[in-house]
Amino acid sequence: MKKLLLMFGALALAIITIPMFAAFEAHVINVTAMIENALSVTPTEIAYGTVFPQEKLDRPIDIAFSQSFTDELTADDVNYVIKQKPKCILVGATTALPKYGRVTEDAQGNFVCEDDENYDILPVLCPYLSKHEITVEQVENDSAGINAFHGLPGIWNAATTEDTKVAGRLAKSESDALDTWNIDLRVPCFEGTCSQDWDAFVLENNSEANPDDYIQPAANESDLFGCDLWIEVTGVSRVQ
Repeated sequence: MKKLLLMFGALALAIITIPMFAAFEAHVINVTAMIENALSVTPTEIAYGTVFPQEKLDRPIDIAFSQSFTDELTADDVNYVIKQKPKCILVGATTALPKYGRVTEDAQGNFVCEDDENYDILPVLCPYLSKHEITVEQVENDSAGINAFHGLPGIWNAATTEDTKVAGRLAKSESDALDTWNIDLRVPCFEGTCSQDWDAFVLENNSEANPDDYIQPAANESDLFGCDLWIEVTGVSRVQ
């Protein structure tokens, strides 16, 4: 009986001891990632300079794979969108800040300058910019683009940005490593000075637009207008 009790005590000790090993055990998994941009965009600025009502001016931008994406053998394609947002300009007295600031959204989806004490939003150029992908491709995988005279110049908010975005795609598997987009400016006229063919100028580019909506107030004449194009990656795929 004594021997049986000793054996039972040893078994109980073993059972009690087993969970104690787990309490002092740890495993470490090292997690690392090198994060790179998937796209390269050139140029980084489009400056039309001084322009005049009803001029039509074209400027191309190139969107291509970054070198890192090109070198990564398992990476195949990138989906992206081009969005338009208002542009902020420095109006404060300090010269230590950059000329242009960043725009953001308030709780109601309206655009405001991040630093609204030193920056104001320029008159919006976005409605007058068309965007069409003009590269000859074996497989057409980009959206149809958008003509000028879209959205409303005085009511440009986050919803308008979403409604007027265009989409593109680059894919190694489709021999498509570069998209060239034409950014076409159709210059507006000012209230009281528009030519007789203003309506025709608008409608030949966008037959659904109301030409009166795109006449600028006379007070904006000689002002600098601005629009930021945001190229945003929406998806990256790898070779299966």
